[in-house]
Amino acid sequence: MESDSLSQRKAQLDKEEREHLEDVVTEMRDRVEDNVEFQLTQRGLDDEPEDIDSLDEDTQQLVEAIELEAVDGETWSEAFDQYVTGVGYTIVNRLAALRCMEVRGFIDEEVTVFKDNGLTPAAETLVHEEFLLEDEAILEAYHNACDDLAEEIEILFDRSSAYSLIDPDDDTLEELCRMLDSVNDEVWRADDVLGWVYEYYNVKLLDDLRRKGDREGLEPEDVPPANQFYTPHWVVRMLTDNR
Repeated sequence: MESDSLSQRKAQLDKEEREHLEDVVTEMRDRVEDNVEFQLTQRGLDDEPEDIDSLDEDTQQLVEAIELEAVDGETWSEAFDQYVTGVGYTIVNRLAALRCMEVRGFIDEEVTVFKDNGLTPAAETLVHEEFLLEDEAILEAYHNACDDLAEEIEILFDRSSAYSLIDPDDDTLEELCRMLDSVNDEVWRADDVLGWVYEYYNVKLLDDLRRKGDREGLEPEDVPPANQFYTPHWVVRMLTDNR
């Protein structure tokens, strides 16, 4: 496996690239969170279930995951929304990180790029060599890539985490990957691209907090997320070099 050369990489994104990336990440967030919310609602979890023991094992695990979001006394509705955001954030960041590694040559067969036949290169191999159905192969290839990376980057790729209980459905996964593919490979090679993905995914939260602050003031628990911004490396260097 060959990595990308330093000559192919850029230190930071310009304004036009950042604006396009923000549009793509915002669209991905809306699409994935809609799908996650739909899947949870299909299981009847938009309202707190009265009889958890009557639910199947997978749904019980989802209930426990949502309840973990309410450790500070949040309502079921608030915990539900936080869980949707957490799952969506995890999926989008995984896919973006995978795309970065693909364009840098760290992944042998792409799992986020769909060919004209509707398969990713990694899924196509599984269809031919393991005789999986096409839809099964696409998701299996994605899972395999996450599992291969989980040993070194557990916090993002560990599929045993609470935010990994839901995968995007087939159509949503393909749409998300095609959104990624609308961003130039040069952007995914940039040193700071994942920092901007982090910030742009949280734009809606920051906007909501600003409106809340203007309207009624922020609660103490709102202060940390309200001040979470990506800091470009040149700003960090300037601060540390001039301390």
